[in-house]
Amino acid sequence: MSYVDELAGELRRVGIRGRLERRILAEIADHLASDPAAALGPPDELARGFADELGTSRSRRAAFAAFGALTLAGVAYTIAFVAISVANVRIPLLDARSRPIADLAFATAVGAPQLAFVAGVLAALRAFRRRRDASLPAAEARVLVRRTGTALGAGLATMAAVAVVAYEYAPHLSAWLQSTCYACAAIGGAVLLAAAPAAVAATRVHVTASGEPTDVFADLGPLVPLQLRGRPWTFAAAVAAIVCVTITAAGILQSDPFDGAMRGVLDAVAVLAGFAVLGRFLGLRRR
Repeated sequence: MSYVDELAGELRRVGIRGRLERRILAEIADHLASDPAAALGPPDELARGFADELGTSRSRRAAFAAFGALTLAGVAYTIAFVAISVANVRIPLLDARSRPIADLAFATAVGAPQLAFVAGVLAALRAFRRRRDASLPAAEARVLVRRTGTALGAGLATMAAVAVVAYEYAPHLSAWLQSTCYACAAIGGAVLLAAAPAAVAATRVHVTASGEPTDVFADLGPLVPLQLRGRPWTFAAAVAAIVCVTITAAGILQSDPFDGAMRGVLDAVAVLAGFAVLGRFLGLRRR
């Protein structure tokens, strides 16, 4: 086999196919035609070098695309939420067409956007922090892809939940409110789907560089007090406490301290549960 033939096999092995593969092979063939004795290195090493750089750039691009899409989808979600508030509709207290489905949709519409926000912001932070690196360790690239995929998945779940809520409670909603919820869900979902191909493309190339991924303390840098750095569970507990106090205070300001305290405790528990279940998967902690 010629060098170009061997390189073709190695490129496919690391996930580089199609037009990009043909372009690389054409450039290498042209280079060898000009200098048959060119020292390009073993085909497998050259292919891994291409994969490391391409996988890194794709994972960063996907993170930024997802963050932009989530920002626009967040605007759509906010419009739907404000519309419901303006209409003074207390959705959980209404009769639904199917109570189990309605409850699940409402819980998703409340919880999923928080996961989408956290994962999307963390993906963008890491991509920005490593924006000048030509290649990332494979473990670091995987974290970026996981955060991006989680953010987009949670965002799409949110948009679907908004539409389901509007359908389940349709008999109690005005025509303009239903239309607003459906339109916001459709627009937000379309924007998120538009960002999905970048995330899929990032998964196809196999980054091979060695190295350990960083954690949330590297992402947040000086925003984390010195006393909490290197102590992931203490940090998670501090964040949960801040969430609980903030939501409780909001409830007090709204003259509903008991409900505010309950929601604060539930959100704090959700923060700790999310850190336990997704902490390592999303690269928030190493252990």
